[in-house]
Amino acid sequence: MGQSHSQSQTHISVLPNEVVVSILQHLPPQEIKSAVLVCKSLREMGEKPRFWTWAVVTVNTKDDLQKLKRPRLQMVQEIDVTQGSHGGTHLNRRGGVSTWMKEEGLADLFQVICEIPTVRRIRGLEFCKGIQGIEPDLVVSVLNSLEELNLCYDFYDEEDFEDMPLRLEAEQLELLFTAVAEKTNLKFLQVSGQDMLKDMDETDETDKVDEMDM
Repeated sequence: MGQSHSQSQTHISVLPNEVVVSILQHLPPQEIKSAVLVCKSLREMGEKPRFWTWAVVTVNTKDDLQKLKRPRLQMVQEIDVTQGSHGGTHLNRRGGVSTWMKEEGLADLFQVICEIPTVRRIRGLEFCKGIQGIEPDLVVSVLNSLEELNLCYDFYDEEDFEDMPLRLEAEQLELLFTAVAEKTNLKFLQVSGQDMLKDMDETDETDKVDEMDM
């Protein structure tokens, strides 16, 4: 007579925490989302920010800023302030970002980002207004932590005046270049149309940027 073999199952809760963490580290994003719904212990371990660095957080309203205060998103690297342009590089100048973000939300967003030093990309940032009214040190802290920054101002004509992109005050721009000269995460920096550029030499304070276009 043949022998019957039964398979035993081990509940994940009996595994050492380090084993579970190792398993979670190898899960793709969609499976991480599912794993944290399985049980309380997995949810608690799965809330660690290291498992959510891939997440792209969409911010279109002031209420959306609460997402960035969630424990799991404290190591997020990318924020998207565009509306439905995921992954796109050509945004509509008049409809790329929400009215709140375009006209008044930038200061609030920068305050929150300042608490998340891992943020490297803000998709749609160039279409936001109001940066001139933000405290210079805060502006520099956020912009200098990014990997790519587009500060082009002169390609807009009179018809686009209301939708002009980021234009920094002279003090903000000077502090930014000073910070870049000391230490920066910027790999690509494109600048034109800024007031103080006529007095600057491209090689003066930007040699730490991999690619510079002025």
